[in-house]
Amino acid sequence: MMRAGVLGMAVVTALGLAPAAPDSSLRSGSGPVRRSVLALYDSARAPEPRATIVHALAEMPLNHLGLIVRYHDLRQGLPGPDALRGVRGVVTWFESDSIPNPRAYLRWVETLASSGIPLASLGALGGTRDERGQPMPLDEVNRAFERLGWRFEGGWHTTTTGAAFSVSEPGLIGFERPLPRLVPPYATVHATAPDAHVALRVSARHRPLGASDLVIVSPRGAFVAPGYAYFSDRVGAREFRQWYVNPFALFRIVFRTDDIPKPDTTTVSGRRIYYSHIDGDGWRNLTQIEPHRSRYVIAARVVLDEVVRKYPDLPVAVAPIVGDLDPEWHGTAESLDIARQLFELPHVEPAVHTYSHPLDWARFDTRAGRRVTPVGARGPDVLTGEAYEKPRVYDTRPFSLRTEVEEAAAFVDALLPPGKRVRLLQWSGDTRPFEEALVRVKRAGLANINGGDTRFDREFPSAAWVSPLGAWIGRELQVYASNSNENTYTDLWRDRFFGFSFLSRTVRNTGEPRRLKPFNVYYHMYSGERLSSLNAVKANLDFARTLPLAPVDASRFSRIVEGFFSTALEPAGPRRWRVRDRGALQTIRFDGPAATRVDFAASVGVIGQRHELGSLFVALDEAVETPIIALTPVADPAGARPDPGPYLVESRWRVHDVQRAADRLRFVSEGYGAGEALWHWPGVDATTVVWRTARGRSGRAVVRPDGSGRLALGLPALDGEPVEVTITAAGREPHGVR
Repeated sequence: MMRAGVLGMAVVTALGLAPAAPDSSLRSGSGPVRRSVLALYDSARAPEPRATIVHALAEMPLNHLGLIVRYHDLRQGLPGPDALRGVRGVVTWFESDSIPNPRAYLRWVETLASSGIPLASLGALGGTRDERGQPMPLDEVNRAFERLGWRFEGGWHTTTTGAAFSVSEPGLIGFERPLPRLVPPYATVHATAPDAHVALRVSARHRPLGASDLVIVSPRGAFVAPGYAYFSDRVGAREFRQWYVNPFALFRIVFRTDDIPKPDTTTVSGRRIYYSHIDGDGWRNLTQIEPHRSRYVIAARVVLDEVVRKYPDLPVAVAPIVGDLDPEWHGTAESLDIARQLFELPHVEPAVHTYSHPLDWARFDTRAGRRVTPVGARGPDVLTGEAYEKPRVYDTRPFSLRTEVEEAAAFVDALLPPGKRVRLLQWSGDTRPFEEALVRVKRAGLANINGGDTRFDREFPSAAWVSPLGAWIGRELQVYASNSNENTYTDLWRDRFFGFSFLSRTVRNTGEPRRLKPFNVYYHMYSGERLSSLNAVKANLDFARTLPLAPVDASRFSRIVEGFFSTALEPAGPRRWRVRDRGALQTIRFDGPAATRVDFAASVGVIGQRHELGSLFVALDEAVETPIIALTPVADPAGARPDPGPYLVESRWRVHDVQRAADRLRFVSEGYGAGEALWHWPGVDATTVVWRTARGRSGRAVVRPDGSGRLALGLPALDGEPVEVTITAAGREPHGVR
């Protein structure tokens, strides 16, 4: 065994201290890049995947690394060969050493090690005891785990006076919180393999037999002892979490992700995504804001006049509860009129927040033998749940999924101006839809969003409160909102009504040093009730205006997340990949220590690149179904060699249908606000820019690149209308554009 303070090459490379070893799944002809990680869980302890600790804590870092988590219930037996086909690794986070059929599990771990699939074991090892709590023979336990690089010695050290930690990997340990001064209880585990590296050890001089290796990494997996992955303290329904272990570094090492392309859901056209959506709750509530209060104005009118009309550069999805609009339910002429005025605005995307606003979705799941996640079960949400007095807001008519989905969308569609239709459903209540509800939404052709409740601020000071991209409910995907709404900032709308203004802290913390989430402003119509809450919404929108963002519709973001899960990356040669089935996702990110750039001459359907946050963000052309990305090394990303023709660095608007030549560039762009864009076009002295919209607006200008060959463009605000742009190098006139 190597000493704790000595790093092996596998750990060194994964931590970015040396060139990363190529991954076998990336070799030409070896099949698509393996992106799936199998998570084992016990449904006797967590009734569904979204109630597991893996979903709450591990899935977000894995998503960031480009990986998809698939869950397997141990109550259904152990995964067979078919379930492991194409799997990059396995993760377990057992809360007890007792699991069903431990002997079979230990044999399965042996098989896993033999197949070369790494196992990340956080928390209890599992398999050391049966379900009655009886210990398994140590020789059987260690025949399995020694194949991974460590040995379980048994015992449980509860008296830790005089014990001390030894940290050999500061980049892996003490990520958000230093280790506790008093060593928590621990079992005895020792690294045994020569290539197993100890990142954290506990020992005591007066008790040599009390030493234990608490965090071990080997080429076949990793072990993190129970209680040493993160700190947790719970008071009532509120939990405080912070990571001891750096989960990004840990999973990056174990699953060797440096060299794999990563579908990115945070970025489009080289910029961080912005989107916003409003749930219709409180639509008909009377505002308390003067002078509107004395005129009996409803909250939706205040939001329309004071927010939505004043920020035409920031698109927003508005999702009414149709029961608040339908005169046969609780709608009024006023609530209908406000809906029509909202939907007439070019930057407003029509959506629905169901018809009757279900609160407790599980109450309407008619599947026999369903398992309902209890209130207070673990999940990514910062608030663990709320007991509802009744299962939905409007319950005067029988519940029907057809009413909640198709009829709700049809009612709103009837209010819309030509060219618009409902494309999005925003989940209501506890935002925990069951599988049949998700199927219904998909069959209606709608995207879906809500749930997750991401916070990362002084109150929730940890990436452990940043949710994954979504939850798989059966075979259907629920897409989470990227940030929490004002409800969690205001104690469920009971206090501190200015609290939503703290969203900016989460936006900053999820933007760097890693871009974990887009900038999402998600709130309810009842924010129009109070001056402090209204000002909080405005403060967030004003903050968004100060940042270089790419605003998109909320439904488009949902489709981008769907694309993350559907994308297949096929090796097409050394440092070359073919991208298939990506849907609306248009950015592939490359991490790792090696400085690279796009080889545009060898690529297909790649329109731009940007080096930012230690990564390379590659922009794809949505008009090209199957792009090919080719990379080449570069000594200095800031001073990359000139490329044949121009490429996009960043744009506020989406850019697609790009046609590029040495002296001419043509593309289509559309978005909200002014059309800011930056192109890299070396060796050009001046350009002529001509643009024209389908409605006949046009313009022409001469633009000169700066000294580094960067060409800054500016187009007027066009309310999402597509515009064709042609840029010609000096001395040439564009053809076909007038």
